Amino acid sequence: MGKSSAKTKPQRLKGDGFFSQHVKQAKLAYRDLLSRPIGNLLTLAIIAMSLALPASLYLVGKNLTMVAAAWQAPSQISLYLVESSNETKALALQADLEQWPEIEGVVYISPQQGLEEFSQHSGFDRALSLLDDNPLPTVLIVTPHTEWQQRSKVKELNSRLIMEPLVDDIRIDDDWLARLQALKHVAVTVGLVLASLMLVAVFLIVGNTLRFNVLEHKEEIQVMKLVGATDRFILRPYLYTGFWFGLLGGTAAWILTAIMTLVVNGAVAELAILYESRFRLIGLTWDESLLLLMVASFLGVMAAQLSAMRHLKEIEPI
Repeated sequence: MGKSSAKTKPQRLKGDGFFSQHVKQAKLAYRDLLSRPIGNLLTLAIIAMSLALPASLYLVGKNLTMVAAAWQAPSQISLYLVESSNETKALALQADLEQWPEIEGVVYISPQQGLEEFSQHSGFDRALSLLDDNPLPTVLIVTPHTEWQQRSKVKELNSRLIMEPLVDDIRIDDDWLARLQALKHVAVTVGLVLASLMLVAVFLIVGNTLRFNVLEHKEEIQVMKLVGATDRFILRPYLYTGFWFGLLGGTAAWILTAIMTLVVNGAVAELAILYESRFRLIGLTWDESLLLLMVASFLGVMAAQLSAMRHLKEIEPI
């Protein structure tokens, strides 16, 4: 595990303002990282790979959601009308339902049309021709609007439709919706678990690196405490070191994620052509990229805060 040197002690120069002090210490922490490139590059590589995995999992979920949204069939509600309803009543109910803001369209299927379709698809046309009466009811196929395609919304619409006097029974074609929600739940759970493990790994890597850093400069820290330096003052350059580890590691993770997206996009494009689709992978947006860098930097600072401060308190001047 690489260790940054952080040899430069924070110095308060007369006339330095608060902001200028932080700028100087941030620059010194960055130079310290460059002073030992081999070890620190190994640390940054591990951080980058640990951050690239949850970022890639996020992109997988994001693109799968887009594919599912493009391929999913709309949920439909089949209304079976009472036997006493005739065509006039059924068409009047159809016209009334089409005025509902929750409903996108209503298709009327007469008993005769239903029998013909059943005969074509079942292969029992000869047997059905022997029937004296048509046993099939009048059916209205209701398609909700896109914003009402969620399972809870469909059930709410179902409870309203069943109250109609002409409606005898209702069947909801939402099996695909239940399967889609189950797959999303599994994907989100797996992604969150793996992402949490990787983020904890980043936290431990940075914290362990800075722990060695503090112990390496134990004598210098003791001298600084002898002349009156506080733990907070001594901690400041280590915080900036953790910040740089996180920021640089996050940038490297973003580059790795972009490269993986470009590589996989070629294979996805070939597969999409076979299905006559123009689908292409979508990478991280600017907002998502900024969030990745912010999370990485925050983890670096927090790891430095907890790890370095704990060991600084244990070091006392002789």
